[in-house]
Amino acid sequence: MKNSFFVLLLVVFASCQSTQIKNESYKVAPSSPELGSIGQSKSLFDLQNEFEERTLPKLENKIRVAIEVVPFNKKLNKIYTAKAKFNQNQSKINYVDSLPTKPELVTIRLQDVTGIVEELNAPHNTAVFRLLVDTQKYKMVSGIAVSLSNDEIAKIRQADTYYLTNTQENKYDIALYKSGKKTSTIAINAETVLGYQLSSFCWGISEKGNWYIADMVQGNSNCKGKTYSKIKKKKKSKALFDM
Repeated sequence: MKNSFFVLLLVVFASCQSTQIKNESYKVAPSSPELGSIGQSKSLFDLQNEFEERTLPKLENKIRVAIEVVPFNKKLNKIYTAKAKFNQNQSKINYVDSLPTKPELVTIRLQDVTGIVEELNAPHNTAVFRLLVDTQKYKMVSGIAVSLSNDEIAKIRQADTYYLTNTQENKYDIALYKSGKKTSTIAINAETVLGYQLSSFCWGISEKGNWYIADMVQGNSNCKGKTYSKIKKKKKSKALFDM
């Protein structure tokens, strides 16, 4: 029985490893990682989207995020329904293609890249920084597509600015602001995440020869300017008469 369940799970997600939302590609996997988490993509047979979370950086400052509300379509509903079969806690979506009013989905992506980079380089994230230096292959979840309640979507529409906040240890929330004043907070349940996006780290080197995180780029995009996707090892100088 357990083997049949596992095979069915593979069949379902092999057919929908990614989806397009507002011309942006989102990865789809049986489990969904948290926005801002750092980890590694794992290969599960032919599935490349399984993401293993390793850590959540500590955020001492709130990080600006961009939020959009978009309607469900046939493909999104199919993926969401498939995930619901393996998650009893997932909220139900009443999607009818013939009706003009569709259920809605929310996309959230990190907008303040400079802010998140500063947090990763800060002393309070020394352990996270060391992990990134040692592995050189971990990525950050920089965007998610999530199903929220109608009440939460209404609160989002009433706000004009949104931030990722770290109010509890190892727990992020989305803080909503209107005209500079906080109006509400939304907790994102990983079980309601439909898909996610990953960003890679770009490295720079200081005048003193120390490496630091300089930027992040979506997916496997090339690093820009004088930044590198990998830390380059220093070449050992050899004495002229070293025998």
